[in-house]
Amino acid sequence: MKKLIFMAILFLAFNGNVFPQNGRNLSESERKKFEQEMIDRSREIKTLQCAFVQEKTSALFSEKAVSTGNLYYQSPNALRWEYTAPGISTLILNGNNAVLLGENDEISGNERVLRELGGIIISLINGNGIAQNRQFTTAFYAMENDQMRVILTPVQRRLKDFFNTIEMNIDVKTMLADEIVLNEKSGDKTIISLTNKELNKEISSSMFTIK
Repeated sequence: MKKLIFMAILFLAFNGNVFPQNGRNLSESERKKFEQEMIDRSREIKTLQCAFVQEKTSALFSEKAVSTGNLYYQSPNALRWEYTAPGISTLILNGNNAVLLGENDEISGNERVLRELGGIIISLINGNGIAQNRQFTTAFYAMENDQMRVILTPVQRRLKDFFNTIEMNIDVKTMLADEIVLNEKSGDKTIISLTNKELNKEISSSMFTIK
């Protein structure tokens, strides 16, 4: 369950120490303008694909656990979030159907939970996850180098049980996240760096097929 919830917060589909602490808190009018710009830009996204590097730090281990993979999204509600190394697993969401596949395509996870978590990722891609999501309270900080820092604090019980905060570093030119930080209740921290983002490039529908 913990891994599934982590995967779902990709845009998931973003420890305060990672980003500078001297960002300027947006005024209410600035916040509303930024939210609307993000929603408007997100509506232009027909497809999105990118690579990611995930680094997890835990008090239980001396070394970081590093994973890599790819994300694929197709509007309005198709998602593929796949780990490619060191292990292989894939979350696929297609409409009201969802599945988690292991290395040998074995199915695991609860479909209802997978559908819910995949929906969170999609809501963050299309902008509603920040501007209109009742699962989090949000704070916005203008940073240097055309970056916006968004801090999401869970209010939903299921998410509060796992995370203190989720932080996103957003490029204001593209309105896409470059880095995501998950601060877990346990004290563990996960950082996801998103690279090679490609918008509106054709993606085969077979990538989202659930058999």
